Amino acid sequence: MQTALELTALPLTPNCAELFARRDHVLLGISPFNSYFKRVRIVELTRWALGEFAYVQFHLPDVPGVFTLQALGLPADKARKRVRENGSKMRNRIRDGLAAAGLSDLDARVVDWAYLEENPVFVDLLREATDLFASDAVFRDLCLETTRNVLRHRLTDGSEPTIEQCRLAAQYFLADIPLLVDTAGVVGSETSLYAYHRVVPFIDALFRRELPMQPVARQGYLTVRASGEPDVQPKQQA
Repeated sequence: MQTALELTALPLTPNCAELFARRDHVLLGISPFNSYFKRVRIVELTRWALGEFAYVQFHLPDVPGVFTLQALGLPADKARKRVRENGSKMRNRIRDGLAAAGLSDLDARVVDWAYLEENPVFVDLLREATDLFASDAVFRDLCLETTRNVLRHRLTDGSEPTIEQCRLAAQYFLADIPLLVDTAGVVGSETSLYAYHRVVPFIDALFRRELPMQPVARQGYLTVRASGEPDVQPKQQA
């Protein structure tokens, strides 16, 4: 019989630790094309989060995944189809995680593109991030490096992604940034923490307040992973 995972949460900064002590709200990042997020892992994450926080939601970046798939060479129509399929698969896994805890309010718990594209706080922050990508070299280079590392893990021939591929795929990461900056404002919580299983250099710089766009004081970041699990990039599939 499979035993429950022991999950460890590590706040990124002292302010993140203060927000974690409040435990008002957490947004669990769920990547649709990442093999890390198997059904059992999402069930365990859900169980852990519901035991820790007053309210739990899931960030499912479904539609923006089109940009990554197109950057990898998939035609637009096939990319949209793949995104729908993977988004549906992850929603079902989130539903299973909630059901295991006796909850059925899936739609209220999932923060996907349908939720975000009409949200004025998100729209304004995405516009700010997009403008900085165009105008600020440090901000842009960190975004591109984050995207380059994702593409490297998905290019099966071992080739280095081109700058054109990185710029296209960066639109996926840009759509994450508003939730790293102010999830609380987007979802209407007093405070919030964004939770994921690893930290990339952009996020570290963002929360160290080294970039022109900075998280609000009520926004924090947690790394959450199984005890003893290394901070490595798992294999991802396009």
